Amino acid sequence: MALTESSLDPKKAVFDHTLDSGLGFSKTVAKGQTFRIVDLEGNQAVDTLFYDALDATNRYSAVDTIREQGNVYLTTGTKLRSTGGDVLLTIVADTCGRHDTLGGACAAESNQVRYAIDKKYMHNCRDSFVLEIQKNLSH
Repeated sequence: MALTESSLDPKKAVFDHTLDSGLGFSKTVAKGQTFRIVDLEGNQAVDTLFYDALDATNRYSAVDTIREQGNVYLTTGTKLRSTGGDVLLTIVADTCGRHDTLGGACAAESNQVRYAIDKKYMHNCRDSFVLEIQKNLSH
């Protein structure tokens, strides 16, 4: 697996956003645009959901993506497939080389199992997703 640096100049980005830990974020990415995720502090995880902007029922499918590429891990060249079978995104550069979309996002319940019963109300990814979706539905 070869790591691939992006040839794009980040200074020329039309949009640049740094997201603090524990917050959600959403943005429509049009066909032909590039979406970049950078781990600023190292050894972090970025939980993401991808949806077809015109049909929210058509979303990223780990099962279809893995089946089509014949590999569990995502990296440069991976075409992220939707539940409808079409390509939502293609990974064009990757300096990590091993992205796993099988584990799912953390939740209040999984944090209790992983850490301790009193961690139920600790930040979790599923709550961030729900809050971001609610914010977008109210607009």
